[in-house]
Amino acid sequence: MKHLARWVLLVSLVFCCLPAAGQKKEGGFFYDLNDFLDLRASRKDTKIDTTYIGRYPYHWDGRTFARGTGMHFASSFGDSELSTGMIPRIGVGITYRGIGLSYSRVLGKKRNFQFMLNAYGNHLGFEFGLFTVTEPKGYVNFPNLDYKDGRISNLLLFSSRLNILYSFNSRFSYAAAMKHSRIQRRSAGSVIAAFSWSAWDLLILGNEDKDPVASFFRLNYFYQRFSLGAGYGYNLVFGQRKWMYHISLIPMWSVYEMQGWRSYDERQKKSYPYGYIAFAGTARTGIYYRWGERWSLGLGGIINQMATVNKFSPKNPEYKRFGAQEWEIDLAVLCRF
Repeated sequence: MKHLARWVLLVSLVFCCLPAAGQKKEGGFFYDLNDFLDLRASRKDTKIDTTYIGRYPYHWDGRTFARGTGMHFASSFGDSELSTGMIPRIGVGITYRGIGLSYSRVLGKKRNFQFMLNAYGNHLGFEFGLFTVTEPKGYVNFPNLDYKDGRISNLLLFSSRLNILYSFNSRFSYAAAMKHSRIQRRSAGSVIAAFSWSAWDLLILGNEDKDPVASFFRLNYFYQRFSLGAGYGYNLVFGQRKWMYHISLIPMWSVYEMQGWRSYDERQKKSYPYGYIAFAGTARTGIYYRWGERWSLGLGGIINQMATVNKFSPKNPEYKRFGAQEWEIDLAVLCRF
């Protein structure tokens, strides 16, 4: 955990030094790279309707935010249901030319952290995130393991996801809604296509005092899915173009699933029974205010839903369904430079 935080800080510092390194020596590598990226951005902007979308005259932005996250996890495979409730986090982030890194954690909890990498272009965008949660509440009934209701101290929930998004309307800016790295000057909406990969791991931790390596976990329940979908997003601009409200909903259908569990000397895996569709979806909303070209303030929320179906598949009676819900809400202050 500490090593990850140090690496994030180190990468951020290296990126911050790039402009300075290029300015010291004209014609150097970083100077030429920055010039090339400026030229490339200018060419891309010629394809944008500037009455709807604008650029800020800065390449960098830094942000600090307070965030609440939560997860609900349920599976008939192993008969488990866990919930974390709302977990408060604080974090920092940095963005260079629309490519952003952010890191947040729960103070005083060594395994409660969240890491995000994302970027949004004129049409295409991607989001990658992973986070961990300790001490969820609920129950787990795996082979030879039976945890009752209450807060379970030796459980670790690990979640990771990748979303690839494509908006069809060039007058709609996902970057303005998600990263505030573009200016939405007039209201616009767009159909949005999405591909999503998600994975969840439930680790039953061992006794770290006796053998930290060999007994990192006694048992690991795992699940992953691939989904495709399409939805709609809208950016509403008002208040002399200083305010913007975003809302989007993207229903998805899982095209492949896999789940199972593993321990020291045993492993069991069940693949997706084709023809049995599971539904998923992502909903976002947020309201943002910007003053001048340097500062922005935003309040936003996201819900990722994986529908639970507690019955057997007719094509594979041994396959049991999984369900999960993740949500987050954050308040962020951003400064461009």
